[in-house]
Amino acid sequence: MHPLHAFFNGLWPVSDQDFARLLPHVEPRAVAKGAHLLEAGQVCEAVFFVTTGFFRMYYVGPDGHEVNCRFTGANGFLTDFQSFLTQQPSRYAWQAVQAAEVLALPHALVQQLYRKSPAWERVGRLMAERVYQQLNERVELLQFYTPTQRYEYVRQQYPELLTQISQAQLASYLGVQPESLSRIRHRLSQKKG
Repeated sequence: MHPLHAFFNGLWPVSDQDFARLLPHVEPRAVAKGAHLLEAGQVCEAVFFVTTGFFRMYYVGPDGHEVNCRFTGANGFLTDFQSFLTQQPSRYAWQAVQAAEVLALPHALVQQLYRKSPAWERVGRLMAERVYQQLNERVELLQFYTPTQRYEYVRQQYPELLTQISQAQLASYLGVQPESLSRIRHRLSQKKG
């Protein structure tokens, strides 16, 4: 089974016939390490399925510092749903943390699939719900957890982040300075030792 078909089936069963409507229109793209799939100010024209590689979603705050807010690796998808749905410029950027390959599902194709198939309409809704849950998870981490609890949560729920991204990127995601993250990690290692 095609990895993209398996991903969609994990959300909602998509028949071979419905998947066949999609596959000829999917656009494979290679993305070099450090390159942007989406830059702030651009309209997000597609939903992307990551076949290999790792991406970060970030924005530049008023102080000029980059703030990481989401990460996605192989067999995940990425988009800026606000920009994708409204076809207005994005405030976010998606950058490849390592060389990657993605499959692009263009906006017009997605809208066409929604109109032609109840299964695709259901998949779209479930993907939007998943994005909401991911965004809400980050908001709740920042609002209700201490910095140490945030680090422990990420370490338990997303251990791949500890090896895929830099300490500065992780600190930004956790809402702390890199020096604070170093102290948190040191304190936790002392407790275990």
